[in-house]
Amino acid sequence: MKLNKALVGVLFLAIFFAGAVAVEAGRSGRHHGPPGMMGPDLRGLKTIIQLDLSDSQKLKIMSIIEKYDNERSRLKESLREARKNLTRVMQTEQADENQIRSALRRAAPIKEELFVMRAKMVAELKTVLTPEQLQLLEKRKAHRTERLKARIGPRPEDTAN
Repeated sequence: MKLNKALVGVLFLAIFFAGAVAVEAGRSGRHHGPPGMMGPDLRGLKTIIQLDLSDSQKLKIMSIIEKYDNERSRLKESLREARKNLTRVMQTEQADENQIRSALRRAAPIKEELFVMRAKMVAELKTVLTPEQLQLLEKRKAHRTERLKARIGPRPEDTAN
């Protein structure tokens, strides 16, 4: 049973770190996935496996993930609803600027809270890792970022003089 929980935790962590890369792509306006999808795939699994987490680390990571899981799910559902509302408002015959602004204002704090929660969770997760694991994690993140830039091109702020 503990092994199953640890495996689920490692997979969730892989998805989480992969999502962080997708968030970075989304910040530059280049996220091409469906709305609400922040990279839920297994691209980060290789990195997690390479971290060679101890059983103790796996349990601590699972604890951290579980701590945020319910609130994260609730916020994601709220954001989905806010985005549906925004889509509905945008698809009306006569777009009403006030309705659009109102729909955006309802979605913004939810998205903000999800970003803050992600940052807090990543910070907590990093406290579980050894300096060597952190170094490997940063190296893999830089590698993914470079591959992403090569595929979609640099962000405008990266090319400004």
